[in-house]
Amino acid sequence: MVDREAPVDPVRGALHTVPSCLSVALAVLLWSTCVLAAVPLEVKGAPGEILRVEVGPEGAATRPIRIGPGLSTTLMFDTDIQQDEVSLEGRAQFARVSLGSSLLVLVPGSDLQPGETLKLFIPFKDATLPARLVLTLEVQANAVDRQVEVYRRARSAESYRQEAEQLRAELERLRQGPALPPGGKAELDGFRALLSSTGPLDSLAINLSEHGPHCSRPCPLRTIHSNQFRGGNRWAVQFLMRSEDGAPWTIRRAVLKDRKGKAWESLPPLQSAPVTSSAPALVTVEFEVQEGSAQAPYTLQLWDEDGTRSALFRDVNFP
Repeated sequence: MVDREAPVDPVRGALHTVPSCLSVALAVLLWSTCVLAAVPLEVKGAPGEILRVEVGPEGAATRPIRIGPGLSTTLMFDTDIQQDEVSLEGRAQFARVSLGSSLLVLVPGSDLQPGETLKLFIPFKDATLPARLVLTLEVQANAVDRQVEVYRRARSAESYRQEAEQLRAELERLRQGPALPPGGKAELDGFRALLSSTGPLDSLAINLSEHGPHCSRPCPLRTIHSNQFRGGNRWAVQFLMRSEDGAPWTIRRAVLKDRKGKAWESLPPLQSAPVTSSAPALVTVEFEVQEGSAQAPYTLQLWDEDGTRSALFRDVNFP
């Protein structure tokens, strides 16, 4: 076992549902063409027992791994990890961090207080997905997970590429299909049409962001993933996000500003479901921006249904 310090990298911390396979295809395509970071799918183990964590390329967050000052917590992985790229938030507050090819030992220092939470990023060596794992550590005085076994439900990158090709073919077929009758969803155009039915676009540029633009604190929303789109004079930002303030969010308004303060009001936002703290939701906001009239970088502000809450995202960039 090699004892080395992981790099200190503090962690910072929706479309209406549409009956179209195109929106499903596009959403899956966007996720399948980027490097995924998994969150725990399932945790099994009572306090004092060996904790078994199963992870996959997609899943819902589960309870944190419990650590305690002066007590060692050993994490064992079923595949080799990239030791040089392991990142632990608050590394200086740990008395010991020891790394092996598939092993990590943590001994928190006495400065850590009960209730504190920290992020731990574990990158894997092989080429299968998920490429890395994000774990939450919670400091507790009593119930500490002394031994944790992590099992990865790996999926090969080739399987994602094959699925992406199938989805691209389906997307092209739908784009060339017959138009909907007047009054139908074809009245939506640009990105909203692309995400809800069959809106044709001559060109489409997409920027995939793992963490998304920075949200000014205090931020009531947490971005899990974001994508920026540009096709002609239609620009859009799609977020996968959770609520951080304990109340559901329904986005009703969005304003995009360039670095000179020029502002664009969004078209009606699309949202898959209310944004809550327990379940992420997709939010898409779209703007009509004339080519050459805007100057990067941009800020994006979102307001809730009542207009009483807002979130400001900085350094938004489009492809």
